[in-house]
Amino acid sequence: MTNEELYAKLEALEQKVETLENQVRFQSYYVDMVEIQQLMARYIYTLEKGSMADVWDELFVHDDERVRLEIMDSGAYTGIEHVKRAFYTMGGRVDVNGDPIDPKERGRGQMYNTNSDRAALLLMLTISTPCVVVDPDGKHARGHWHLFGPHTNRVFDPETRTKRDTAFWIAGKYDNEFVKVDGQWKFLKLRPICWLRTPYDRSWLDCPDCRRTPTPYWPPDEPARISSFNPDEGMNPDKWAPYLTEAYNYHQV
Repeated sequence: MTNEELYAKLEALEQKVETLENQVRFQSYYVDMVEIQQLMARYIYTLEKGSMADVWDELFVHDDERVRLEIMDSGAYTGIEHVKRAFYTMGGRVDVNGDPIDPKERGRGQMYNTNSDRAALLLMLTISTPCVVVDPDGKHARGHWHLFGPHTNRVFDPETRTKRDTAFWIAGKYDNEFVKVDGQWKFLKLRPICWLRTPYDRSWLDCPDCRRTPTPYWPPDEPARISSFNPDEGMNPDKWAPYLTEAYNYHQV
């Protein structure tokens, strides 16, 4: 074999290796996207069964001070201790003062404090149109999902000026960030955005938002942001969340 033939074979092998590496990166990107969507599904199912404390215990990163939680218009909590306390308060592990609650005496969490004892709480969250973008390092990602579902809760009735058990629709969007820890994706930042909470028999033009989201404990690290639908508001970036169109694209791997 001549030197020219050897060099040609080496060049062909290098091209094959490069092609295989690109395919592996491409497939890894899709695996990451699927795993992140599975993480979101676990979050939804955990939320629907009322296990708020388990969201922190099982789904969040625990050693990164960048963690952040902002549930609709409840205000935002940042840092490990504050985010953990928010979930534990909502899950009935601690009271609003941060003191542990006896497991035998646990009732509904703080997020359910607008419910009556008789209310049959319906919390159905349907997420759709996932848009997941994974950074080139494969360790950080961002994702958007649309949110829609029927709810039941005791909410304020503007006509009677009282609270009553109400069936309403909720619609909005998730704007979340994720990190990979020891090969597993975890939540870094969680923000469900609410556009409307409208009684099922009313128009969202007439009644776009019939309730407020209780603050787990006071004060939050950042004030509440209300993103309810307003036909005169126009495009509000804070409401719709930043677009991911200019983020890293998997076709570039």
